[in-house]
Amino acid sequence: MKISLVGAELEENLGLRYIASALENKGHIVEIVPFNSESDIPNVVKQVTNFSSDISGLSMVFTSRGKEFCRLARSLRDSGYRGHINAGGHFAALNCESLLKDFPAFDSVALGEGEDILCSLAENLGEVSKVSGLCYRQNDGTVKINTSTGNPDNLDALPFPKRSTFHEYFGKPIASILSSRGCWRNCAFCSINAWYKQGGGRKFRIRSVENIIAEMKELYFNHGIRIFNFQDDNFFLPNHEEARLRFEALRDGLQKEGVQGIAIAIKARPDSITNESVRVLDDLGLFRVFLGVENASENGLRKLNRKCTFDQILNSLKILNDFDVHIAYNLLMFEPDTVLDDILINLRFMERHMDNPFNFCRAEAYAGTGLEEKLLAEGRLLGDYFGIDYRLKDPKSEAFHQIANYAFFDRNFNDAGLHYFNMQVDFYFQLLRRFYPEVLTQTLRGNVRNFIKQTNLDTYQCLCEIYDFVADADPANQGSIQGFARQMRQRVDTRSKELHAQGESIVRWLNDTYELRGQGTKTPRQKLASVLLPFPGLKPVPYYGLGSIDKLEFIEPESRLIGEPDLFGITPSAIPYDLFKNQMERQKVEGR
Repeated sequence: MKISLVGAELEENLGLRYIASALENKGHIVEIVPFNSESDIPNVVKQVTNFSSDISGLSMVFTSRGKEFCRLARSLRDSGYRGHINAGGHFAALNCESLLKDFPAFDSVALGEGEDILCSLAENLGEVSKVSGLCYRQNDGTVKINTSTGNPDNLDALPFPKRSTFHEYFGKPIASILSSRGCWRNCAFCSINAWYKQGGGRKFRIRSVENIIAEMKELYFNHGIRIFNFQDDNFFLPNHEEARLRFEALRDGLQKEGVQGIAIAIKARPDSITNESVRVLDDLGLFRVFLGVENASENGLRKLNRKCTFDQILNSLKILNDFDVHIAYNLLMFEPDTVLDDILINLRFMERHMDNPFNFCRAEAYAGTGLEEKLLAEGRLLGDYFGIDYRLKDPKSEAFHQIANYAFFDRNFNDAGLHYFNMQVDFYFQLLRRFYPEVLTQTLRGNVRNFIKQTNLDTYQCLCEIYDFVADADPANQGSIQGFARQMRQRVDTRSKELHAQGESIVRWLNDTYELRGQGTKTPRQKLASVLLPFPGLKPVPYYGLGSIDKLEFIEPESRLIGEPDLFGITPSAIPYDLFKNQMERQKVEGR
């Protein structure tokens, strides 16, 4: 049977690649079809129809892309495609009945990890009632859910993901890899718990060290992989000592097999970080940690159910900085009950931690999360399942969020935005430090560190201005509120462009340093770079800057936001990020 697996391929999509291997082991023919943006729909339709697949599996993980996949499914039907269209992933599974009722293009939704479900669907395509963990539309149009047998406990039994081509950085190929599935915490903003509850089975499972080594050995010797990007939600185990012993076994086993001179990137919770474990990981080649800081306020940490303290955050940053690795983190500065005091605490945290790249945003209420449950109980949910929305309870904090969200949209959410670029610069520097330390100079290091700090300081200063404005704002002066938002947008975008140019110069410097290695001379500082190298996992887009601020409205009539402005004269609800993006894209097209 022919099966198309469709999803994002900005980096290796391990979900699709694991499913592809499982299907091929059963004798099926599989084609992975990249779908990175809505503009890819014509190419995806052409590839799927030319392949004449019997089943098309759509990887609908993220809420933000839900509508794009629905349009793709409809476009497939409009093109004459008659195969079975199955949706999978967190978003599809947690909204399965709504999707099947609202979009007839879909035939079914997988409710858990896809290997067993897709294999069973391929074997029982004519009688889908036999497929465990499947939500499907019956002949009479009603939707039925088959009881799930649960996600597999034994991850070692799964075939390794299907591999094709690899990206590389400074001549070193990179591969994504998983050492575990799921997470052992229950954060209020994360849909992992709901997804695993629906799919059945244990939420957190790990692969054996021997199985991980076998895959890394194959990648190392057969594909030349030297950078391993671990995609685990948390690379660590709940118990500190067990985590250290596991890392030691992985290190020693790889060395025994001749897998040396590698670099690894991981994700981690602050309360997982210990000096002992990081020392072992440093031996393994640790160069990057995406650290789940989330919030610096104890109140915010409690409301987000992080089960982590501020002291643990500080300790983790100190340990990782002492080992001189690339740290990047995100601050969920805004949650439903945020007050200005919480925002001030996060500002103080930024002030004292300018060394590491970061981003900030609001905690979103995805389907099945604790935040959704809380907001539903309080009657505060807005939007629909394609974008659940809410307002912060405190009006001043909501005004702060809306102004900051508006002013920092390009810097925070554009794939080539300054905050992502800030991470990119440090990412490249740390890779050079790990593989080619002899080519680096203190001058180059100083410029990298200075760029990171300048970017962070500029963000901090702008947020401080917003804080002061909101704290003293006159609720009746709507023109002043909107004028200030425009002013901050102009300030942030103008400064972002200047800093972006500075960062491009450093990226070119790093790249030239690599190109000229081994020639016995140090690379002098370069002029402004004209080429932006790709940040791993992201799709760079041109940076358009501000456009015409005079013609830009803070809230446009097309926004479809209903109701009178709140006491700050902004909107009756928070502005959805996809709405901002659509408005800005329209303004660019119109030349505004």
